[in-house]
Amino acid sequence: MSNLVYKYENYYIAGVMHVVPGYLQDILIIYKDGNNWKAISAEKFNSSDNTLKTIRDGVKFAVHEDDLKDAINKLRSKGIKMEDVKSFPFPKKFLEGRKKIQEEFD
Repeated sequence: MSNLVYKYENYYIAGVMHVVPGYLQDILIIYKDGNNWKAISAEKFNSSDNTLKTIRDGVKFAVHEDDLKDAINKLRSKGIKMEDVKSFPFPKKFLEGRKKIQEEFD
């Protein structure tokens, strides 16, 4: 299971893996606030920076790894410079999803 983490300036965009392989539980925007790392769901993230808003709007509804990769590629095609990140400075716990599957009833 690989981590999908991208960087734009001082912000990291990360997919939180679901227990179902290939699917994402959430998309986080992670940044450093003083000495602390903050992780906010892309759906709830707000910024006065128009590029960050464009990134948020592009990735916030990704539910599959391919959705996120496609969204990042579309953002790059608009001229937004985002890099793939293999080693990240924030706590790995941000990327660990909740290990439960919602039960389905017939």
